[in-house]
Amino acid sequence: MSVQLPPYRPIKHRSGLKVMGAAFHALLMRELQTRFGGYRLGYLWAPIEVILQIIIILIIFGTFRERLVPGMAFSLFLVAGMVPFRMFQKVAVRSLSAAEANKGLLMYRSIRHIDVIIARSFLELVIYFFTMILLLACLPFFNVYASLGNLHIVLFCWVTLFMFSFGIALITMVIGYYGGEITKVIPIIFTIIYFTSGILYPIHIIPEPYFSYLLYNPVIHNIELIRHSFAPNYPAYHINIGYFLKWMFAVNFLGLLLYKFAERDMIRSK
Repeated sequence: MSVQLPPYRPIKHRSGLKVMGAAFHALLMRELQTRFGGYRLGYLWAPIEVILQIIIILIIFGTFRERLVPGMAFSLFLVAGMVPFRMFQKVAVRSLSAAEANKGLLMYRSIRHIDVIIARSFLELVIYFFTMILLLACLPFFNVYASLGNLHIVLFCWVTLFMFSFGIALITMVIGYYGGEITKVIPIIFTIIYFTSGILYPIHIIPEPYFSYLLYNPVIHNIELIRHSFAPNYPAYHINIGYFLKWMFAVNFLGLLLYKFAERDMIRSK
């Protein structure tokens, strides 16, 4: 009795771009499920978290907030500073556990550790960019208006801050992979950066020589330019975006260098 075999169908090999796209989609869906799958409000938790922080700060500083920030409403000041900084912080800190959290997907040869960082970083970018749009759309209900004449500068600042965050994320991923006590220090470092980046206060109120010391923080220059773009009357004499761009290229170079150094160890541990 002869057995009839099924007709031969040659296996179609997918191109590198299709494989990369499929890997990115799988990682992105996993990140979405992990980040928001267990909450009833889902994706709304990201803007709700920022809104609650802003409301609490507005209540605390409500009595003298108008005198704190020259040329800009205090609520707009907080939105323009807090939302992009949260994106930067989340991209960097969440990368500490990127390798450990995605061990299941990293078993596939087509998925590399840098793909995990790209997916996580892109998700944070989208979440906080739309959070910014949502909050800016809500401010006019409270008679607070952002100037939209310099949106191209705002977009430039977002893109460059994201690239800066990505470089930091590569560095923190390598630190998180090798582990040790230093992983406990990273969140503390970002807390210090938060309070020295002028997120809650205008840096103009800081006297010399401490004001000049604050300007060594590259994040300040990006966030202050966003604020100046939304409110042209907000002082901008201290901004040096070129200084920030030098830091952006430097951390990306260092991040890629560290990743290349650690990649072989990471692949072995898959």
